Amino acid sequence: MMLLEEFSGFEGVGTYGLNQVPLLLEEKYVDCWSLPVVTLTAIAVSLPDIEKDIVDRLLRSVSEGLTYVKHVEETLNATDEHKIIQKAARRLWLEVEVYHKWLGSKLQNTSYEVNTPIEIVQRFSDMAKNMVVEVESKNMKCSDDRLLHRSVSASSMYRITQTILVSNQDNIDQVSQEDLVVQLSSMISNLLAACLTNLPQVIALKCHTGVIEKREASVHTAAQLLGESIQIINSLQDRKLPSLDPNELPFIDKWRDCFMHPSP
Repeated sequence: MMLLEEFSGFEGVGTYGLNQVPLLLEEKYVDCWSLPVVTLTAIAVSLPDIEKDIVDRLLRSVSEGLTYVKHVEETLNATDEHKIIQKAARRLWLEVEVYHKWLGSKLQNTSYEVNTPIEIVQRFSDMAKNMVVEVESKNMKCSDDRLLHRSVSASSMYRITQTILVSNQDNIDQVSQEDLVVQLSSMISNLLAACLTNLPQVIALKCHTGVIEKREASVHTAAQLLGESIQIINSLQDRKLPSLDPNELPFIDKWRDCFMHPSP
């Protein structure tokens, strides 16, 4: 996987959403691995001066990575709350990968005269904020699946774009599109790598399912997953993991908190 070849550390897991960014909602959605990956990819695809080959390689690599992320999320992040976010991420990825859109808007909008990286990020942030406010004003997010999807996806975009703006505030005028796509790719690779460190646990659980009727199929799936992912597992096995309990490693919010508030 191309993005894992560029992987240098897990620190990006702690930087995709800074605490300085105010929440738009009183009720905070749970975090999942796939949604920030899709959101970061959407921003990268929107940069008009990045060569098409680079964008296409990024999309292929993220698509491959999300295949394995899905195994982790469905096995280890299987609460109802997590499933809501994962469903929103899957819908959003279809838009980004196939139609190059984000919640109905073209990712590369040629109607804007100026497209500096920060202006693009700010437009996404403003659009996301307006969407969240609009959905909240309808007071239907729990009963309308489409509106819930928009609220979840827009909240992720707002948090990530605001984080990018805050992180680059000291040199905001010097950030080029090439600089930004490198930042985004690094954050994506960090998130994918962190998530995929859980693959051995996923494979082990599939081999030890307690339901006899499902065991044969589950073991077959585990063997197939091991064969497909062995290179990924080998490339990550010697990486130093954060100081988390084993039962915390499947959860992105635990990783983020660990990097944001490291133990003394």
